[in-house]
Amino acid sequence: MKSGSVLVVSLVVVVFLALTVLLMLAIYGQMTSNYVLQQKKFLVSNVARSGAYSLAKLCEDWFRNGKRDLVDNLANSGTFQLSLPEFRGTVECEIDRSAEEYTIKCKASLDGVEDSYTLTLILIQLASDLTLPYAIDANGKVLGKNNLTIDGDVLVRKGDLRIGQHGTIKGSVYLMGDPTGGNLILEQGGVIEGDVLAVGNVESPKNRVTIEGDVILAGSLDKNITVKGTVTATSVEAVRAEISRRVNTTEPPLPATPTFFPEPAVQLQGNVISISEGGKTYYNGRSVEDGLSVSNTTLTLKIPSTGLLSIAVTKLDLGNNTTIKIEGTGVVMIYVRDEVDVKNHLTIKMNKDTRLLIYSNTDEKINDGEEDISFKNGLTVSEGGLYIYTPKKDVSIKNTSNVIGAIVARNVNFNNNIKFVVPKPLPIESIEFDTTTTNTPYYGLYVRYGSWGQ
Repeated sequence: MKSGSVLVVSLVVVVFLALTVLLMLAIYGQMTSNYVLQQKKFLVSNVARSGAYSLAKLCEDWFRNGKRDLVDNLANSGTFQLSLPEFRGTVECEIDRSAEEYTIKCKASLDGVEDSYTLTLILIQLASDLTLPYAIDANGKVLGKNNLTIDGDVLVRKGDLRIGQHGTIKGSVYLMGDPTGGNLILEQGGVIEGDVLAVGNVESPKNRVTIEGDVILAGSLDKNITVKGTVTATSVEAVRAEISRRVNTTEPPLPATPTFFPEPAVQLQGNVISISEGGKTYYNGRSVEDGLSVSNTTLTLKIPSTGLLSIAVTKLDLGNNTTIKIEGTGVVMIYVRDEVDVKNHLTIKMNKDTRLLIYSNTDEKINDGEEDISFKNGLTVSEGGLYIYTPKKDVSIKNTSNVIGAIVARNVNFNNNIKFVVPKPLPIESIEFDTTTTNTPYYGLYVRYGSWGQ
């Protein structure tokens, strides 16, 4: 074969091989591109789904903690972005409310690839439900003396919050000051672990006071206070708006008087209130007006299989060294018309899924020198939770007490060496509210999911 022919053949072979390689690279590139596209679609789809479920879980937590207004505020804000640092695309979400349905839609986008996921939350509202989302909710003022620890958020609607030496709040503080007040006063060694939102001043006469979160205030900040977060000075209106965005500012509605109060009435025989005696007004002495009074003994409350024991008294007097023992799981509700007077060393025993609710709908007695709901030294609630729901009465807890509980009251006073821990929210499904008041029972609204899914 001539050399020219050999060269031509060789060039043809080289061109053929080059075209083959290019074709293979093109096919590989197309396969790679398709694979990358499919992976992006898969990633975007999962991110949209995860975003919707994460947002739904956040709404669920808000509902269960009595903060429905936060969900409604988010629904009214239109389209908003979720922050996902590990995802370099964007996630846009919106919540649409229709009657008692909340539709959550999240759209994820990455390099032109988009996908959406939708959840529908169908809510069953139980208007009789009650949870107490804050450790303390005071319509007036809160006063705490030395060595007070509050593990939970504190909401003060009209007055001031004063904490004595070495006091700690393991949560955030909200001071609405409506219409006056709204000041936070911290003594030496005080610590707020969360944020502080105050329409008034944040003051301390001593050094070594720390706020670990942010401070948003309309007044002044004392130079003796160390703030580890950011400090924002703004207007009263802006502070109240931010408080309303974060917490449920709906005023606690008044509970209704039990339908069985004061009759039928049962004179306590022995120290056991059991299944067959539930839904009654109790007293010892000669009449209902004497109320229920025990001392130096154990009062046993037996919850039936329905999970609710509901009783009522005109007044409750628990003397020194009294123990309340709750048997069973659920809720014990004690309506008290007048006052609760508890002497030294009351111990309340229950399991972790049980709550004792003491509630009242009457006003605090004026100028009698004593709080209507008064616990002396040594109150102990080490498991479960003690709910005190008395929006128009004052509550006091004296020295050396250790309580798992939550309080809604007019004013709250704590003495020295007290630890107060808010329990995990648990619905109280049978309390009724007074529908003649202007307040709607949105405070602490507990919402169940009838269904949720795509």
